[in-house]
Amino acid sequence: MGRKEYLEKRQTMLNEAKQLINSGKIDEGNKKMDEIKALDERFEAEAKANAALEAMEHVPQGMNLQNLTDAGAEGRTASAGTARVTEGIVMNGQRHTEEKLDYSSEAYKTAWAKSMMGKPLSAEEDAAYKMVNEAFTHTTGNTGTVIPKVVTAGIWQEIGEIYPYWNDISKTYVNGILTMIKADTSTDAKWYDEATKTEDGKETFETLTLNGCELSRAITVSWKLKEMAMDEFLPYIQKRMAEKMGAALGYGSTHGKGQPGSGESFKAEPLGIVTALEKQEDTPQISEYTKGALGYTDIITTRAKVKSGYAGGLAVYANSNTIWTEIANVKDQNGRPILIADVANGGAFKILGMSVKEDDSMLDGEILMSNASRGYTANVNKEISVTLEEHIKDRITDYCAYAIVDGAMVTSKAHALLKYKAGE
Repeated sequence: MGRKEYLEKRQTMLNEAKQLINSGKIDEGNKKMDEIKALDERFEAEAKANAALEAMEHVPQGMNLQNLTDAGAEGRTASAGTARVTEGIVMNGQRHTEEKLDYSSEAYKTAWAKSMMGKPLSAEEDAAYKMVNEAFTHTTGNTGTVIPKVVTAGIWQEIGEIYPYWNDISKTYVNGILTMIKADTSTDAKWYDEATKTEDGKETFETLTLNGCELSRAITVSWKLKEMAMDEFLPYIQKRMAEKMGAALGYGSTHGKGQPGSGESFKAEPLGIVTALEKQEDTPQISEYTKGALGYTDIITTRAKVKSGYAGGLAVYANSNTIWTEIANVKDQNGRPILIADVANGGAFKILGMSVKEDDSMLDGEILMSNASRGYTANVNKEISVTLEEHIKDRITDYCAYAIVDGAMVTSKAHALLKYKAGE
């Protein structure tokens, strides 16, 4: 099973688990999570077995990938499985014929971290680092180094915690332009008697195309800070990258401008869900309310705009200010607050059965009701990579993180937006 197939299967299963749990089918959701765990274990086992076997067959002479140690440390020995090779590449007089890139091992993580900290690499670490980055992944001189899988997983997890809308949307991992066909309108089936001929149905389709929008953020670290222990440095860089990249991804999925049109000069961005709803003619999925006077009727009127087929998995997204100054003050017809703590779900808050998720990408006053996993999709064209630049006089290092991502709304019927009246 290839990495892309694994990631796509895993994301599909995650979406199914979320829908089951949000629909109250806890036992079925737990079973689905067990299936995800089994998939992870299977992929990890296959990757380790393949890497170990191919390392024995293809490792260049004199290079011991099973003994990559942190020089001067407590004799830590990194795991096997760093060497994975590509057709047409010649190293040390040997031609390697099969693409087998592995950047998930502890060996590569150690080499990558030490290179980011400016620490010298042993001969084995240097060879492992170059094998992944120079020989097999770079196509231009300024391509960033591949971040170890364990680090990128942490970055994506932290981004999802800060920006839950980005975390909840469906994602694919396809290189290049991704084109999808989505249904636009469709006539319903009808009942007939035996003598009546079946009418022709009418189906119309739209094409959804996700291009590549370049995302880049710089992180500046002082030389003094780089002297911290490697076990402390990796979480620090991981957190900073999550903050920087997460802010852009969160903004892109909710308020991104999309592709520039005629006469527009902004750079291409994902088309955010709020932007997409506001671009609709007559904005049928949007309601407005007076600032400081949000009422129960405003909430239920907006909820009614979401098609019933998307009720499972529906959640509310708003920033902290909106949740606690607007939503928290709303009472139902019996005078009871509609924002209630869900004790069975760790105290998370709900309104009308919908989970309330605090998302800093939402603007003040915006209350988004959305089935994110079914109503919005994103494609990660290129995983996060990083390039560093040293500034000797200032004694600082710039770490520039880079990725290619695009996203767009799949259907407007899975969303409804409530916001301040114009001018407020």
